[in-house]
Amino acid sequence: MSETPRGEAPRRGRPRNAATDEAILEATRDLLGRGGYAGVSMEAVAAEAGVGKPTVYRRWASKGALVADAVLRSGAFAAGEQVEEPADTGDVEHDLRAWARAYAENMAAPGITPLLLALTAAAAESPGAGDTLYRRLTGPRHRALVERLWAGVAAGQLRADRSLEAVADALIGALLYQLLTGNAATSAERAEALVEAFLGGLRPGGP
Repeated sequence: MSETPRGEAPRRGRPRNAATDEAILEATRDLLGRGGYAGVSMEAVAAEAGVGKPTVYRRWASKGALVADAVLRSGAFAAGEQVEEPADTGDVEHDLRAWARAYAENMAAPGITPLLLALTAAAAESPGAGDTLYRRLTGPRHRALVERLWAGVAAGQLRADRSLEAVADALIGALLYQLLTGNAATSAERAEALVEAFLGGLRPGGP
């Protein structure tokens, strides 16, 4: 009986096949593109990828986890994640309008909207996917927006007696609402108006 070489941990089971993993993820993305989140099932993914259903379940415990991984590892989503933080030109209103428009246009880019909708649905079903959605997408944008708002306060352009975290919540939530209600294509035009509405109560001397 052979012994495990010194310094190596014993192997447990067969190693995962990267080609099989990618085939499953690609099948998931194809199904998302054709029928959205509702069109994906573990059975359908297995059939599309040409593998057995147990092979899928050995790698992903649930549909939500599988969809989240398929979206986050897609080239289109990786490109769409790269949204610039709000610039600091010295004019907070100008900078936030530009940021909101870029964010809205990014969400409406071809191929991104179906993936974001699927990721949102997966997050609602899977706590782990929800954590990933916040860590990769919502959280960094929220923090960057709050930091820019505080810089506006420091410059005397915004009031300090308001919850800037709540303002960031509301602005990002409004932009995501456009996506979830199928109006992402028009949200870029609405984005600047949203910023104006939110900043109305933040200007020094405002209500």
